[in-house]
Amino acid sequence: MSVLVIGRNGRALMPTTSRKARLLLKKKTASVVCRHPFTIQLLYKTGCATQEGCIGIDTGSQHIGVGVTCGDRVILKEEHELRSSMEKRSLLVTRAAMRRGRRYRKVRYRKPKWRHHTKRMYFEKPNRRGQHWRKVKTTTQSPRPKGWLPPSLQSKCDHHFCIIDRYLKYLPDSITRNLVIEAGRFDMARMNDPMIHGEMYQRGPMYDAENLRAYIFARDNYQCACCKAKAGTTRKTDGTTVKLVAHHILFRSQGATDNPKYMVSVCDHCHTTKAHQPGGVLYSWMENNKKVTRGLRDATFMNILRQRLFARYPQAAFTYGNITAADRKQLRLPKSHANDAVTISLFGKEIPSVRDTCQTVHYKQVRKSKRSLHEAIPRKGRKNPNTKAVRNKKNTTQVNGFKLWDSVLADGKKLFICSFTGTSAYLVDKNGCYVSQPGKTYKQWPLSKLKRLHPNGNWLMT
Repeated sequence: MSVLVIGRNGRALMPTTSRKARLLLKKKTASVVCRHPFTIQLLYKTGCATQEGCIGIDTGSQHIGVGVTCGDRVILKEEHELRSSMEKRSLLVTRAAMRRGRRYRKVRYRKPKWRHHTKRMYFEKPNRRGQHWRKVKTTTQSPRPKGWLPPSLQSKCDHHFCIIDRYLKYLPDSITRNLVIEAGRFDMARMNDPMIHGEMYQRGPMYDAENLRAYIFARDNYQCACCKAKAGTTRKTDGTTVKLVAHHILFRSQGATDNPKYMVSVCDHCHTTKAHQPGGVLYSWMENNKKVTRGLRDATFMNILRQRLFARYPQAAFTYGNITAADRKQLRLPKSHANDAVTISLFGKEIPSVRDTCQTVHYKQVRKSKRSLHEAIPRKGRKNPNTKAVRNKKNTTQVNGFKLWDSVLADGKKLFICSFTGTSAYLVDKNGCYVSQPGKTYKQWPLSKLKRLHPNGNWLMT
């Protein structure tokens, strides 16, 4: 493990070892400046000699790799794991559903803030007392600013920029001026059909079809894939007419897209909630085709990120995944995001091998807080129902000096605090699994049995 260092005057110095940084902090001759990535500042005067090196960035939809090399020697390797987009999306969808439920019920009313659009004009609905409906002229420009992205994608782009900027700030100029970034460029049409070429790019799977549902029904011969019932026929059991729906083989909650290749016709009797749950027919389809029917969300994000990286870091050199894979095999490095970053930092240099004695540091992004808006089902053992619960008690971030996601020592193991309950805490390991006390069936740990190591914020260093 390597630690970034800056001098007393704020100038970036060469990284040091974790042992030396630990001794400096123990002697109080250095202080912690940043924990992601871990950086210390010296409290005494020192020289500013640096070495020539390179920094490589392995961008990705879920992981970001960082590698720093000086010649053929690796001096820093780190990986940053971002939160999943599907996790964020599920929380946003749940929050939106519960807000709508409160508006429709006569319990608590919040006026909506969206605008009602018409063909030529739209009206702004009053959201506060004293305001009135007003007519607003439409323009040819979109109401969203240029370069707008959905919050989930914008968050990932911002994290890429923030992480790269921090390394450029805390590393010396002799290294940061040799910045190499791997940018992803994906042909999503060829990913769906490797044989596509020429005019076939203009003729997708829905060519000559009126719309998506009509194409799927016509392709499946207007027949249910489960019970083989024909659309429009009458069932002998109850006398109802068979109606078809377009079903996503991979559920929406698992990242499904509207690609007709991964959709099928199912009748209304087979398309039930029970069939979507474990043990149902539709759930088994999803399990059997989950790996095959993965969407193109990650490829889409990488294509978006590439253009923004070009504009943000014009001084950097850019490479691509096929070049990185070939160079990594030549260097005989195992596949990982950190080793890819090391290979990227050596882009354009003829180095037959590297001296890799540096340990990889892993950072994992976690959720900052838990809001009661996401709790639709009351938890067991609660004395009062959710309607009488206080939200602030659920958003407890610190108790008796312990903070959320602090690293603690419990039963000789390094664990993390994920939530509080009174004077106790729930602990998880680096994989996110709950850890119980030895010989106990419940998960709570008394704070008196925990030893606080250091805070983490919302980035766990594992």
